[in-house]
Amino acid sequence: MSASIRRNKYFVSMLTITIIFAGLTLGNLPTLGPDVGMQTIDGVTYNFANYGLVSHEQLAIFNYLDTLVSEKYQGYGEWDGWNAEDFHGLHHYVIAFMGYAVATLFESTPGYRTSYYRNFAYDLIKKMNTTIDEWGNSSIEYREWEHPDYDFVDYYYPNVTHPDGDDVYTGGFRGPANIMWTAHYALLETLYERNFNTGELVDEISWFVNDWNASLRTDGLGNPKEGGIWGVGLIPCEPYIVFSQCNSVPMVVTGLYDNLYGTNYLPMWDYGRNFINTVMQDEYNLYTDGYFIQEPLGFYYSSTGAPQQFPGPALDPAQGLPKVSSYGISWALAFLDYFQPELTAEKYPLLLDKFQREISGDKMYMMDSYHHPRAFGTYDILGSLFTMLLANQLDDITTRDRLMNFLYSIYNKIWSQDGRTMYFDTSSLEPFLQAALAFAYIWANSEISIRDLVDPRPIEFWDYPFISEAEDENIWVYQAEWDDSKSAFILNLRVDQTTSLTFSNFDHAPHAYVHGSLFADLSPSGTNYQLTLNPGTYNLVIL
Repeated sequence: MSASIRRNKYFVSMLTITIIFAGLTLGNLPTLGPDVGMQTIDGVTYNFANYGLVSHEQLAIFNYLDTLVSEKYQGYGEWDGWNAEDFHGLHHYVIAFMGYAVATLFESTPGYRTSYYRNFAYDLIKKMNTTIDEWGNSSIEYREWEHPDYDFVDYYYPNVTHPDGDDVYTGGFRGPANIMWTAHYALLETLYERNFNTGELVDEISWFVNDWNASLRTDGLGNPKEGGIWGVGLIPCEPYIVFSQCNSVPMVVTGLYDNLYGTNYLPMWDYGRNFINTVMQDEYNLYTDGYFIQEPLGFYYSSTGAPQQFPGPALDPAQGLPKVSSYGISWALAFLDYFQPELTAEKYPLLLDKFQREISGDKMYMMDSYHHPRAFGTYDILGSLFTMLLANQLDDITTRDRLMNFLYSIYNKIWSQDGRTMYFDTSSLEPFLQAALAFAYIWANSEISIRDLVDPRPIEFWDYPFISEAEDENIWVYQAEWDDSKSAFILNLRVDQTTSLTFSNFDHAPHAYVHGSLFADLSPSGTNYQLTLNPGTYNLVIL
């Protein structure tokens, strides 16, 4: 992140001011939300509040993100609108967490599965995997792995300077020691298969899962070894250092992979998860930010504080204590929650107690480290963002809203002229934040969390009726879900221009109802059925 954030002493004070003028701008006008009511048809009541729901703003933000991601707007190695010219090493994180955010949106309207959502998820994966051979210095491979600021290309373990026949080569962009990329890439792929069931990415996902299995259960040379290649049951995020937050991502991949395909790979993480929950702890039983398995090449020794020990927890140079970071703890807690909810419940109040900083009654933020309570910068923003997502996941809506008030209150909502897209204008602080604050808004207001996405959809789900084709640029789908218990499709949408929706998997000719009365019969189209709608808003029950 740019130095303007790291040094901006004005930032916190700006966020304490009551914002008046932002609410007066045309770009910040409120929008009507979806209508959630009830209908009774033939004595059966359908309460729309009982089904998944996304807001108009969430959909407008998705439409904005689509302009940054989809191939129809720009190539996979192009970065128009990302405001990322001065950054490297961060692109793939923005891509990854953008993918997780929109996956929650897809799950909120599971009956709306046109190419609009599927292509976005696919293009995001392709953007994540851009190589130097094809895209040169604008590729993720270069920006995240081979940029001159890094020294990750030649990486041997345990000999860091001159490999011999006993050393394990673990380098390379897709290598087993690049968990910061391989895990996120594999999770994007696995969520794609979870949400769209195409089967096209399963072989590659399996390759990564098996690679991790070998890394965590052998010495890398084919011999069984407790704790794996690095002896800690974890995989480095940077050469010779492991992080709880980075390893929490492949744990989610593995859990979801097992759940999808009936395998049993998750126990390969038992040793590492125990290492995180016992060794990688500070004095408050919160996760420390990094553990060195050995001294890396070119390690910088601070002239103050306790000397770094190898192996040992990464130390805060100024304090000589294990390094901590609110973003790392909140990220790890959110992703590990599925596997150890009791520990999440135990550690979450401690996280707030040690890192929370009050701004006003309705605003707060998370400082990066309790070692540095007066500093504010990039990692305080990240800590606030990840805690906001975690708070939403744990139904702590008060904390979520206070963090959102802090992070969003000074930014105008910028709507496109046609009203299809919206983003938060972060140019006054750092334009690169624009995409991150956009997808974080979707995620923080979602009824679905990363914990929910570890469970697959039931097998019978793929036989449920769904919207398979639509003129997506003319509609806003707030609710779309098949209720199998009532044999009804719940559809709540707005139509901007006359449009047709195509439904698949209906066994018999369906009928659409509005306010409990017959609205229209759907027209057959081959094995599918179509419904044409004029401009307006609709709460439909399709039987």
